[in-house]
Amino acid sequence: MKRTIDRPARRAAVAALALLASAAGTAPAGEGPIRVGERLSYSIQYGFVRAGTSELTVSVDTTDGSLLIRSRASTTPFFDVFFKVRDEIRSWIDPETLRSIRFEKRLSEGNYRDEEMVVFDHERGVAVYDNGKEVPLLPEARDILASFFYFRTQRLPIGGEVPLVYHSSKKNWSIRVDVDKVEMVEVPAGRFRCIRVEPFLKSVGVFKQTGRLRIWVTADERRMPVKLESKVTFGAFEAVLTSYE
Repeated sequence: MKRTIDRPARRAAVAALALLASAAGTAPAGEGPIRVGERLSYSIQYGFVRAGTSELTVSVDTTDGSLLIRSRASTTPFFDVFFKVRDEIRSWIDPETLRSIRFEKRLSEGNYRDEEMVVFDHERGVAVYDNGKEVPLLPEARDILASFFYFRTQRLPIGGEVPLVYHSSKKNWSIRVDVDKVEMVEVPAGRFRCIRVEPFLKSVGVFKQTGRLRIWVTADERRMPVKLESKVTFGAFEAVLTSYE
């Protein structure tokens, strides 16, 4: 019983913190929302219980000058007893185009383990997996973390919608993001004027949407995600920003 409840919630949280997506008009790295040295920390709440934490960071890979985005997620010591999670996802992206260069994930969720590495060969139009398999790659497709940061460079039309294509599990997937309205949101990191968006996903596995998902991003040039709310069949959870740099 605990496995069927905790695991979907944990997976949805890991996915959603990395997944907010959209399109149209990229700003170069170092301006607006794409800041080297950024660190966003979140608390994942299941009802009144603090179930885990997640963190997003941005740095520069000194070997080639690409941007390295890293997402880490883990359950609290209390939840470790029932279902221990230690996940890490990394994405290397071009600082000018924000297109994916390389993607890696290492998932440890209870007894489940998964590792994957993908190289994005845009010139040939293929994604090359660590087992040597090559699959078609659409020109606009990015990995999930690159999609998230590309989203943060976009203009969000209130009442409108924005599309995105991302690549996962050897396929190209479409996302439609509805831009709902502006709201004030208070989280441990402070009080923020935010735009509420709702992504509708088509995917599988760890990135599968199993319920309604809403995300609040700041209504300024940072487009900083401060709150995530998901309603699934067994209840609801929130991921709230606790600190940022």
